[in-house]
Amino acid sequence: MFSGLEKLTSRRAWFVPDFVVWGLPSLGEAAFLTVEDIDTTTSVLYGSADIEPGEQEVVFSQLVDHRGNQLPESIRAPKVIPRPRDRYTVFVIDQESSEKCKVARDPEAPGAVTVDLLIVEMGD
Repeated sequence: MFSGLEKLTSRRAWFVPDFVVWGLPSLGEAAFLTVEDIDTTTSVLYGSADIEPGEQEVVFSQLVDHRGNQLPESIRAPKVIPRPRDRYTVFVIDQESSEKCKVARDPEAPGAVTVDLLIVEMGD
């Protein structure tokens, strides 16, 4: 039986230092209804808009690890673990796909947050 350490070391892993996260968690999509009255014509408009700037998309193939190697285009069942460098945290939003993931910083942070990313290929 594999121990936790043996299981972790049997997978491919990448350490990406000094990754800057500027994205904010999105509050979702809001529906709106507007009534417009121009001259004698009244129109009712319905739509939706995203609230907040939104999450930051991280494409694995655009990252470089601590050894200077570019990450592969596809990683089987990746797990992304952000390690904050200060008191502000970073979140992985939704489930990671084989090519990318989404991250967002703590909304309380005054600006972008620098983190280290550990990306582990969990496999099938």
